[in-house]
Amino acid sequence: MSRARAPRRHLTAAVTVALAVTVGTLTAVPAAVASTGTAVVAEAQQGEVPALLPDSFIGGNGPSGFLSRHYTAAEGMQYRWTRYADGVTTTLLPTGTYAGSVGSDVVVRYEGTRYELYDMATGADPVVIDTKALGTGFTFARLAGSTLVLSVPRPDGGTDIHLVSKPDGTLVDRTVSGVPASASFTYYDLSSPDTLILHYAPAGSSARRVALVDVATAKVLEDRVLTGNLYGAEASASATRLAWAEKDDTTTAALRVARRGQDESTRVPLGWGSPLTVDLLGDDWVTYSVTGGTKQYSSNPLHALTARSLTDGRTVKLLDTVDRVRGDSDGGLFVQGATVEHGEGVYRIAVGPDGTPAATLVASTGRSLVLTVTDQSVPETVDVSRLIGTVRLEWRFSGLPSALVTVELTHTASGRSKTLSASPDQTGRVLLGWNGEFDHGISAYNGDYTWRMTAKPANGIGPTIERTGALKVVGKPAPHSFSDSSSPDLLYRYGGRLYRYDARQVFGFGQGNPLTEVTIGSGWDAYDQIVTPGNIGSTEHADLITRDKTGVLWSYAGTGRPTAPFATRVKVGGGWGVYNKLTAGSDLNGDGRPDLLATDRTGVLWLYKGTGSATTPFSARVKLGGGWGVYNKIVATGNIGGGPAGDLVARDTAGVLWLYLGKGDGTFAARTRIGSGWNRYADVVAIGDANRDGRPDLLANGLMGGRDDSLAFYPGTGDWHAPFGARMNILTPSELTWQGHTLF
Repeated sequence: MSRARAPRRHLTAAVTVALAVTVGTLTAVPAAVASTGTAVVAEAQQGEVPALLPDSFIGGNGPSGFLSRHYTAAEGMQYRWTRYADGVTTTLLPTGTYAGSVGSDVVVRYEGTRYELYDMATGADPVVIDTKALGTGFTFARLAGSTLVLSVPRPDGGTDIHLVSKPDGTLVDRTVSGVPASASFTYYDLSSPDTLILHYAPAGSSARRVALVDVATAKVLEDRVLTGNLYGAEASASATRLAWAEKDDTTTAALRVARRGQDESTRVPLGWGSPLTVDLLGDDWVTYSVTGGTKQYSSNPLHALTARSLTDGRTVKLLDTVDRVRGDSDGGLFVQGATVEHGEGVYRIAVGPDGTPAATLVASTGRSLVLTVTDQSVPETVDVSRLIGTVRLEWRFSGLPSALVTVELTHTASGRSKTLSASPDQTGRVLLGWNGEFDHGISAYNGDYTWRMTAKPANGIGPTIERTGALKVVGKPAPHSFSDSSSPDLLYRYGGRLYRYDARQVFGFGQGNPLTEVTIGSGWDAYDQIVTPGNIGSTEHADLITRDKTGVLWSYAGTGRPTAPFATRVKVGGGWGVYNKLTAGSDLNGDGRPDLLATDRTGVLWLYKGTGSATTPFSARVKLGGGWGVYNKIVATGNIGGGPAGDLVARDTAGVLWLYLGKGDGTFAARTRIGSGWNRYADVVAIGDANRDGRPDLLANGLMGGRDDSLAFYPGTGDWHAPFGARMNILTPSELTWQGHTLF
């Protein structure tokens, strides 16, 4: 694209211009004058080119300036005339409606049947035209130079096109001749102020035709059918040619160019796109573009304004995006659009001395076509264990295009990642919420992370933005987590192998994600008891206690590595075969370390207090009492009742579940019945806080005997009267069955 060159003009101060206004008239002058009526303010915009308010619509353009309109809820519709020479912008009288022409400095203001035509270049008194004599029901179509184009209904049906002007104070009303009286007019276009392009369909015909009308004489100069399926009313005329846009049944766009007065035409396929605008640039070039490319969410080469030579077929890219194209003086074009180099504004397109078209920036909105990061907010540390809702990651952008913003968070040690995406809102803000999970609903691990933000223009125009950084997840590992996360994991044994699943993923908090299974190893059928006590050793990670079939107790220290969560086993001691039930995970004496409970075959409950030592994790046993033989399962739950220490639930042979609140001295308060029907479950697991509400939860596995293939989740309430909420069924995905599995 040719470099757009702006005139080197600097305005050193804002200038206030008062325009003389009387009732029903407005006189525009290029300098400050006395005003006897209401003042209309004009401000000189500083800079190399005149300023254009963002989101303005160009409604007229001439040799000395252009008309724009801009709407805000606070001020309503405002119309402005901006001069090229010095950038002075005049805010027009805020009553009535304004319209401009193509290639003319004349602007019309109209209310009802009264039309006032202002020559914005000379500041002459307005020409006033009253159209009452035309009757009622007429429609203002557009302004052609200083001529009103009016659509007037005929008494006997049909429509007449009137060209109304007032040269030298004499009202002239000419009716366009040469178009069928029954024609149905669809659009009124101008390529220059002298030639009106009427789009119409004859009565009873589906053919689309255009009539080229000489504005001075109101006579049809040429009338022809437009071939192909049309894109709206896109047609353009020069002194020797007519061009229009068409499409085939697959919406493939094409140019169609014909010589004036000749039936033959040339078709040039372009590609896919709608709406396609086509305009002749002099007699030797034609331009085309799919308008609205700034706001598109797909890339298309037709978003660019391209000029094609009608003599040798070469092409020249002029602008990167286009909103609208208008004819200009001397056969040029006046285009609202943008370039990567100069941003958004209006550009004048003209053929240079070398015969090649070039774009010159005429007025600028100050908005860039290139995305730019103006602000960002990413936390340096995140405590997922205390996460309520999501972690806020925020960026702000300037620039015109919509964008596809993607953020990838990657755990440095494991390589697991989470991808988030969104588009900026109307203010350019992107707010992403990270829920503390990787992709597929897996709980995020603690440790160092890198993040990469990529902002890609949705329309493919301009460079992609990348920003990188780091953050740290510092949440405390959960007592039932074997992957160094703040959420629990689920262990299960099947066929001698031990497996790990992320509990939140299994429970459906990452609904619809494929389950991610980690095989810890084989040979685990050598143990008849597996207990998950939490952190009993010197590390911060959850450990494992097992008992083999000879009665030897073993300790597996937690490593925090998701794929290898346990170190080599360490022998704790023998003689543990006297116990038929083991459980651990509650701090019963308030020293901050989990303790172990065991019942022997005579029904006596024994307490082994945690020591915090990896080699000797428990002190000598303490007898708590007898009568525990009535229970077939005991589960240390952690603090579920809101008391001073960890608690215990026990299920009797009738399926009743009982709560034993810890008193903080290693003993329990009297039992409280909390439910019945629990004999349906083969396994009951104190899973920890799986739903991130700060309270330990309970997990149960299927019906005893394998007749139920779903898990049951009981959320903790924190109320010892009813410590668990209603059962939530966790439906097992088709690729996994819990039958024959033992859960820990």
